[in-house]
Amino acid sequence: LLLCAKCGYNANRQVATHRREAIKAESAKPLEKVATPNCKTIEDVASFLNVPQQKTAKAVFFVGTIAGEEKFIFALVRGDSELNETKLTNAVKAQTLRPATDAEIVAAGAVPGYASPMAVTDALVVVDEAIGANFVSGANEDGYHCLNVNAGRDFEADIVTDLVAVERGMPCPKCEMPLDSTRGIEVGNIFKLGTKYSDSMGATVLDETGKARPLVMGCYGIGVGRLLACIIEAHHDDHGIVWPMSVAPFDVEIVVLTGRKPAGELKAAEKLYGELIAAGLEVLLDDRDERAGVKFNDADLIGIPIRLTVGSRGLSKGQVELKLRHADDRVDVALDQVVERVRAEKAELR
Repeated sequence: LLLCAKCGYNANRQVATHRREAIKAESAKPLEKVATPNCKTIEDVASFLNVPQQKTAKAVFFVGTIAGEEKFIFALVRGDSELNETKLTNAVKAQTLRPATDAEIVAAGAVPGYASPMAVTDALVVVDEAIGANFVSGANEDGYHCLNVNAGRDFEADIVTDLVAVERGMPCPKCEMPLDSTRGIEVGNIFKLGTKYSDSMGATVLDETGKARPLVMGCYGIGVGRLLACIIEAHHDDHGIVWPMSVAPFDVEIVVLTGRKPAGELKAAEKLYGELIAAGLEVLLDDRDERAGVKFNDADLIGIPIRLTVGSRGLSKGQVELKLRHADDRVDVALDQVVERVRAEKAELR
């Protein structure tokens, strides 16, 4: 998420914008091809030609499915910027978007590492609006770039729009304060649908003059899967999930340790399972034929708030071990007190 502490602007990175500096008006200079041996990156080209990176253009290639057909897309952003694929997808109205292969780039008339929008064929050329006059681009020839490339004279842009991926420190689009960034997740969405669907369905209402007008629609939704992701991101440790009791899939997990010579551990665990269920608790019983370490690791990974361990050593004393997922302490609880103790622990947890 990109945030402004001064004016309150906020947006996710997929759609965030920033205040762009005014493009200096320049007269178009003559196109000039120059040798740039072993210069395939923006840094190499800018250093070799002694020009700022903002005067270079970075070419990025995709193949998008547009109106059911695949189309080669030649995207161009300023050399000091990164491309935002979501903005490009929206600009070309693509259903899908994937990186183009070298063979597809060559087939369009471009040369990987030295690509230029000039002379490309059967391509949709999309240019970021910050690219000004007389910029440097590839020459579509190994080892060469062109100086003073200009849209409209040397190539035609099909779409000119904002393609830049906004980063921390870029100026806020509203107040120019440097933007801050933080990680986040979209728990819900609100969409302004306008009259797109009401027009097609003929859904109208009468306005104050008695004239029929299409409904202005909107919708909202909360993603259950995203809610779970938020909870897990906030409640976990190096071993796995630490579910809060209020949203845990189970209240308690029973881990059965049978060992090589079972001594009634499974029968005792199943009896305890039934008692806890009868008391209104939600219980997960791990009776797999696995080693103790595997079961304990899986219990930590799953993250049920309360763990009961039923083993021969404890049963010989009439006890089971109780451990809370968020704590390291383990306590022994008498079998006839387990239900009461678990209910008490649940009441304390949130």
